[in-house]
Amino acid sequence: MTELDAKQGWSFDETSKCMTASLLVLDKDIVLDRIHICVGLRYKDIQFDSHLATLNSGIWKESMPISDYWKGPAHRQRADDLARQLAALQVRYAELEALSKALGAMEVVEVRGLIEQEKAKLSAVRQEAHSAERDVAALAQRSSELKGEILVWEEVLLLESFALYQPKFKLTTSHEYKSRLDSVRERQKAMIKSAEAATGNMGWTVNNSEAQGRKLVNDMIKLVIRSFNNEADSCVDNVKFDNVELGEKRILKSFEACNRLGKVMSVEISRRYLNLKLDELHLAHEFQIKKQEEKEEAKRAREELREQQKLEQEIRAAREKIAKERKHFTAAMRDLQARLDKTESEEERATLLAKLAEVEAGRAELESEEKLIDYREQNAKAGYVYVISNVGAFGEGVFKIGMTRRLEPMDRVDELGDASVPFWFDVHAMVFSNNAPALEAKLHERFAAGRLNKVNGRKEFFRADIAEIESVIRENYDAAVEVSHEAPAEQYRESLRMALPKPEIQQAERAVAQS
Repeated sequence: MTELDAKQGWSFDETSKCMTASLLVLDKDIVLDRIHICVGLRYKDIQFDSHLATLNSGIWKESMPISDYWKGPAHRQRADDLARQLAALQVRYAELEALSKALGAMEVVEVRGLIEQEKAKLSAVRQEAHSAERDVAALAQRSSELKGEILVWEEVLLLESFALYQPKFKLTTSHEYKSRLDSVRERQKAMIKSAEAATGNMGWTVNNSEAQGRKLVNDMIKLVIRSFNNEADSCVDNVKFDNVELGEKRILKSFEACNRLGKVMSVEISRRYLNLKLDELHLAHEFQIKKQEEKEEAKRAREELREQQKLEQEIRAAREKIAKERKHFTAAMRDLQARLDKTESEEERATLLAKLAEVEAGRAELESEEKLIDYREQNAKAGYVYVISNVGAFGEGVFKIGMTRRLEPMDRVDELGDASVPFWFDVHAMVFSNNAPALEAKLHERFAAGRLNKVNGRKEFFRADIAEIESVIRENYDAAVEVSHEAPAEQYRESLRMALPKPEIQQAERAVAQS
């Protein structure tokens, strides 16, 4: 230090040297060339008044009160503490840096770069979200437009779920369905011949040969079409009222499976060919339905013809009977008149006159029957509406409501109770009407919800309350009509009684006797 002072031309007293040495020791960690302590001195035109100045390379950097220098030991202790803390932080920093390298942590710059990338992605996602919102609005509009159609299709599917098929073609006769079915099949054949049923990649090569490649693709097309046709034809041949929807699903699945198998060679069945197969399925089903309807209609016409023929037979037999009885009455009247002319006894004359009046009444009754027959023959709507039941065959609360034009309506009831049912029908009401079809139609319409066979309208069995049936008859015909509410069902009840064990039969008989 003395050498340095001499070199610079500076000199200090002992006190200044001691203070300078203390400060140098205290400030050993501060990079400074020199520290000068001046008290009440002038140095290079700078006046120091109880201040401490620290000079580094001739530049005045900092000044502070001189009293702070007397706290050197405390500052030293503080500096040592800070040095230890710094060393600890440096060690901790080194550990964290090593850990970050081990974990692959990124530098701040990299993190910022990733943040910018994520911001760009977020911006793109927001744009997509706005686009999606616009799409959602468009779909909502489309959804509202389709609601009406959805309601219609829901009803169609509901009907089909209960095997109530909704026809796709509105043809009137089975002949028209057959012609349309043949036309669809001819169009399928034409598409196969013109290579429009299925297509494939004709640029395919086998062993560098395009010809072999085309042959392979054509063979694949044949296999795909044959497989699809076999599945579709099976559905068409076995279509019924309860498997139309299943057949349609099978054809669609076969179409997708065949196209999937031919995907390598780009072999694909055309959508138009698929639609022709679906049309064939629906036409085949509706053709069967229409044929069945025509059979039922022909059966109904035959029954009406039989009814008409039987009515004509009955009328003919009744006219023959009336003619025969009229001859008997005429002969009897002629004989009585002859005897009346010859008799002279008043008593015998009175007897003959009484007999003659009786014969006249019988002939008048014949005339009335003949007029009724003439009316029934001329009025095709006149007939009987009957309400009958068969508890043993159909159970309680099931009634057949029909009509007949027979002169003897019970003949028709007896025919219905033939070998097709185990017991005779019981008659609840037999109503003669000048317009029997209209009365029958009103009853059928009123109890349509309880019709057992909702597909075939010729089956005139209804689940109803006999009191309601009576009410409808009285409203539309005659308030004085006689209706039986209880069915005797004698054979059925007797059969039940005979099926019971003997002790129970005796107990039931005693209960009836006591009541």
